[in-house]
Amino acid sequence: MMEVITCIVQEHDLRLVAVAIIVALIGSAATGQLFGRILASRGKSRAGWIALCSVGTGTMVWCTHFVAMMGFQAGVPVRLDPVLTLGSLGIAILLAAPGLALAARRSRSFVLIGGAIVGVAISTMHYVGMMAYRIDGIVEWRWFYVVASVLLSSVLSAAAFHVFRSNRTARRVIGGLLLGLAVAALHFTGMAAMRISVLVLRPELGLSDATMTQLALGTACAGLLFIGCAAVSALIDGETQSEAYRRMRRMALHDGLTDLPNRLCFNEELAIRRERKGGTPHLAVVMLDLSRFKNVNDTYGHQAGDQLLMALAARMSDALLPGECIARLGGDEFAALVSYTEQAEVDSFLERVGKVFTEPFTFERFSASVGANIGIALAPQDGTDADTLLARADLAMYRAKGAHSATPCFYDPTMDEAARDRRELANELRNAVAKGDFELHYQVQASVTTGEISGYEVLVRWRHPSRGLISPVIFIPLAEEIGAIIPLSNWIIAQACFEAALWPNRHVIAVNLSPLHLSDPGLVGTVRRALDDSGLPAERLALELTESAIIRDRRYALDQLRELKAMGIGLALDDFGVGYSSLDVLRSFSFDRIKLDKSFVDEIERDEQAVALLRSIVALGTTLHIPVLAEGIEEPGQLRIAAREGCSAIQGYLIGRPSRDLVDADQVRLVVKHANFRGSEVSLVA
Repeated sequence: MMEVITCIVQEHDLRLVAVAIIVALIGSAATGQLFGRILASRGKSRAGWIALCSVGTGTMVWCTHFVAMMGFQAGVPVRLDPVLTLGSLGIAILLAAPGLALAARRSRSFVLIGGAIVGVAISTMHYVGMMAYRIDGIVEWRWFYVVASVLLSSVLSAAAFHVFRSNRTARRVIGGLLLGLAVAALHFTGMAAMRISVLVLRPELGLSDATMTQLALGTACAGLLFIGCAAVSALIDGETQSEAYRRMRRMALHDGLTDLPNRLCFNEELAIRRERKGGTPHLAVVMLDLSRFKNVNDTYGHQAGDQLLMALAARMSDALLPGECIARLGGDEFAALVSYTEQAEVDSFLERVGKVFTEPFTFERFSASVGANIGIALAPQDGTDADTLLARADLAMYRAKGAHSATPCFYDPTMDEAARDRRELANELRNAVAKGDFELHYQVQASVTTGEISGYEVLVRWRHPSRGLISPVIFIPLAEEIGAIIPLSNWIIAQACFEAALWPNRHVIAVNLSPLHLSDPGLVGTVRRALDDSGLPAERLALELTESAIIRDRRYALDQLRELKAMGIGLALDDFGVGYSSLDVLRSFSFDRIKLDKSFVDEIERDEQAVALLRSIVALGTTLHIPVLAEGIEEPGQLRIAAREGCSAIQGYLIGRPSRDLVDADQVRLVVKHANFRGSEVSLVA
């Protein structure tokens, strides 16, 4: 060690030694930068960076060696062999390339082996360069120092490339220092290994001190210029890729339409806030589901819906304060996070969000008002982990949605019980559909004038073994939600056809068709099989559907209806008058019957406007040659008004409740006759 230090201090120009060390350190830092690009690239791009890095590393080593050699004071005339001098540079570049390629692989052993190969490249370059160093004397090598120099170079270089794999700037700096030390240790230990015995002094044959200094400085400048250019190119490429990565990350974490954070970003932010130490002690997770947004999409188109979402996102963003964020989870569903210390801060946020929906949204070709169902879960009282808080905020939002309430709903533990009960009911419903554990009830339909039975509406009932009779209002929407409505509808059609085929009469049965079932490609085949298997004539089956079933996919729905009608099946438009495009639906398809919604019938005894609407619909049906059936007839007065205004048939509790058994035809005729008779009697008295 002392001999190496003595060699540096007594046998070198320390100024040039300093220049050589600067070149080694700057070049090593550049090598680290270039090696980082190798790690970040793949395929041909990686091969290009390996080539550039090997040239940069070899140039750094060669320049360090050349400058330090120019600073070596041999005490004898010195000449340089140009072929070997330049050849040593090529050797350094060629040997460094495979080492860099190996060091870039993921295995730690390959990293160390690759780094060691770079160290061997440094050593080979040094000793080939020493062969180009011609002097008038005898050179003696001390092999202990030669071996030590090679080992130092290989070990330090391996350590340097192991550290270079880290993304941390501090570790990259350490890696540069280690590689610079590998180059310096190799050179000066190797120089200490050399002993020169002077034979003759002919100064005119060697390079002057001034010339050597100029060569050293020129080489250092040229080498640093190249190394600097290589490092700058790596920095530019790295910055370009970093910018591209930032753009891609933003695209991945933000909604493309509204530029709000998306579900992934929201979940990350929620997890970060729950794990953050020293922040605000409380967090509110807020879920928002828009109401009346579907009407905008259906009425004005999806482009209008997109305009509305962008305007809404801008309003909500403007309403945010520090510590609050809002995201679009998808469709018309949004979510927000509020870090708070006092409950008043949450109330303030909810008030500001409420004001967002107060003013209508006005655009060039339409205006719209939307609302939101809002559910809130609070941490830590409602949960501490992100998944629990999201689930409970979602439960609260669905509670608000189910209640059709614009008031924000805070989570409470009973919601979990309701959700568990609903999940249990859903599983039992799936099993019931698979087993066909349902029964069919029939509600009579009769002529409004004669009382003759014209048919029966088929109504499904679920008699649960422990819960008793469950209302269709509960299990039909649940079946649609869990994807069981089509299997259930298939069972209803098949079972209704089978039972009706066994009746002694030839009354028509009317089966309700779910909007989801109308969009099922297998519907026509299901109906055809049910008729074939049961032997029921097609003219004894009618299907009832609402306007919304057609609006969902208009063209496909109408194609399905035409195919069913061609089979001889009757088609009725159910719940007429409660949709927003009834007239357009009637214009598009020739239905066999219009069923007037019960909501019109309820008020006809007390409200002249309801009677006027009834009269208008019947007149429309008469004009289109479509008979009108009034649903929900429960009072004799309602029957008389329906008869007076021209309805052809009625259905309701007045003439028969839904039942497993068919009603007595004579009883139905008697009820209708009695109601009409009393109406005539009243007219005579008047």
